Amino acid sequence: MQSTLTQDNLSAWRAGEHLPHIYTQQFIDIFTTYGGGGSTLSLLILMLTICHSKRIRELGKLAIVPGIFGINEPVIFGLPVVLNPIIAIPFIIVPVVNTLISGVVFTLGWVPYTNGVMLPWTTPPIISGWLSTGSIYGSILQLFELVLGILIYYPFIKMLDNQYLDEEKKAAELEDIDIDFSMV
Repeated sequence: MQSTLTQDNLSAWRAGEHLPHIYTQQFIDIFTTYGGGGSTLSLLILMLTICHSKRIRELGKLAIVPGIFGINEPVIFGLPVVLNPIIAIPFIIVPVVNTLISGVVFTLGWVPYTNGVMLPWTTPPIISGWLSTGSIYGSILQLFELVLGILIYYPFIKMLDNQYLDEEKKAAELEDIDIDFSMV
């Protein structure tokens, strides 16, 4: 269904007519999930900037480049997001919020509808917003939603960061204890 709506918009755009549909495949790919499912690019930015856990920071370094291009398996399975109740909450909330905000912004006419040009889903944010709408306002919307995603993920990743810091501290303390098992 989505590709049909995208084709309708492309046909209208080519004919110079009003674009009929907001919710197209391009809308979903470009305005709801930055960095892959769960809009994890916001999470990755936090992992690199505010987290102190070595485990999280190293994963952030490894996952940021793929995340920019919408590939988020490194963070999904490395953090992990899978079966992690702390991160699962914003992982679900952020794309829903992005969809609602984008829908309202497009409906109000603040950003032109996606024009039907099929960009690869791996096109990075900011560039994809501009190309898919033909307007800098598409890029501004993406930037706004990335920042909003950062604000939503922040308390959750801080909780996880503190948990991992405690685990790392305990592991370091255990390494410092030198037990002589020859006496046992």
